[in-house]
Amino acid sequence: MIQANRSRKIEAMQPPQVPARPLTELRAGSLMAQAFRDLIRPPFSLILLLDLLIYGASASVSQIDDAVLFGALLLSVVSAYLQIATIMAASSSRELSADEWIKAAFRHRVFWRFALTGLLAITVILLGFLALIVGGLVIGSMLALAQPASVQERAWPFQAMRSSVALSAGNRVPIGIVFALLFIAPLAVLQTGAQLRWDRDLGAAWIAIGAVGSIAGLVGVIALTHAYVALGGARSERDPVDA
Repeated sequence: MIQANRSRKIEAMQPPQVPARPLTELRAGSLMAQAFRDLIRPPFSLILLLDLLIYGASASVSQIDDAVLFGALLLSVVSAYLQIATIMAASSSRELSADEWIKAAFRHRVFWRFALTGLLAITVILLGFLALIVGGLVIGSMLALAQPASVQERAWPFQAMRSSVALSAGNRVPIGIVFALLFIAPLAVLQTGAQLRWDRDLGAAWIAIGAVGSIAGLVGVIALTHAYVALGGARSERDPVDA
């Protein structure tokens, strides 16, 4: 009897067992295929069209002056809001129009969180590439979910990066593949082409290559946002009017 009471006391003193969250297994091919399918339907199809119009306006500039620099900066800000709208839409099960998500992106007031998170994450990834190519890919797989986290959690850079590292654990290979194919590879092609002045040699074909890069980037945003939500990230379930 004494031994039984002692056992019950010991059990009562122990913290309750919290069941471990089941590990979600992601597949890079499934993420990218779903993102491509999403891209050709509303609201993403209209967001893509707007993004391509912005790219076309930027690519058509031949001379650089103060007015052009201001216009390019303005277009970059609008493009960032389109990405924020994409993340919010891809994080939600609601079927709303593109203009509602774009308005919600402006009201969400996460521009600086989003922009600074992207800038810091890219800086860290580039430092990883300078040290070792594999190191850059590994860091990229760890930080690829930082921008969705900055939008959905309204998180500043370090918090968003910590969230990305935590959520990506156990699925960094598929996340890294998506990041490498849809962000790193197009960026490498565009940077190489810029250094070799392919814009002069290829003309309109170079603009088309850039447009493909923009499409790949938007697919990547959708795919990584789906990964973020699947791994337990915050969803966009509120009415955009109240966002």
